Amino acid sequence: MANTVENSVEIDRPADQVFAFVDDYKNVTRYIVGMTEYKPTTKQTNGKGSKFRFVKKTTGLPDIKSEVEITEWEEDRKISFKSFSGFDNGGTYTFSPRGERTLVRLSNTYDLSSLLGGGRGGLFGGIAKAAGGIASKAAEGAVRKDLTTSLDKLRALVEAEVKPRAGVKARAKAAGEGKAAAGGASDRKAPAKKTSSRR
Repeated sequence: MANTVENSVEIDRPADQVFAFVDDYKNVTRYIVGMTEYKPTTKQTNGKGSKFRFVKKTTGLPDIKSEVEITEWEEDRKISFKSFSGFDNGGTYTFSPRGERTLVRLSNTYDLSSLLGGGRGGLFGGIAKAAGGIASKAAEGAVRKDLTTSLDKLRALVEAEVKPRAGVKARAKAAGEGKAAAGGASDRKAPAKKTSSRR
C-alpha cells in the first residue's frame, strides 16, 4: 500500500532560479537528507525521460536503493519522477511564484512493502510482512521528518548560493519605498478629511 507525505517551503528567490537549482542532479545529495548517491544512468541528465540511480539512508530502515525516471518536466513549474526498479517510490516538485519568492512543494509517494518484502524490490524477502503496520508508521514518521529537513536545507542552500538578480533587488527596494511613500501620503490626507467632516 502506497503512502504519501508532502510539505512546502518558501524560498527568497524567483522560480526560475529555484527550479534551475533543483533541476541540477548534482545538488540532490546536498539537500536530500540521507541521499548518499544520485547519479544519471542516461546521457540525458535532466528533463523528461532522464534516469537516475540513487542510494538513500533513512533512520530505522535499510539502505534504500532505486532507479527513477523523470516523467514530467515543465520548466520553472514542475518536476515529477517515478521508480522503475528497486524501492517503489515517486514524487513531484512544484514551483509557484510568489512575487520574487517561490513556494516549493514536494510530495513523495512510496510503498514500504517493496522495501520490507512483499512487493517488487523487497530487500527482506517478505519476512517483515507481519511487522508491516508498525514499520509503516515508523517509516512514515522518518520520511516526513527527512522531507521537512530536506526542504529547509534546500532553502538555505539556494538563498546562500544563488545570487538574486540586480533588477530584483532594485524592484524590491522600489516597492518598499513606494509603500512608505503611499503610507506617508495617506497620513497627510487624514487631517483634511477630519476638517471637512466638521463643516
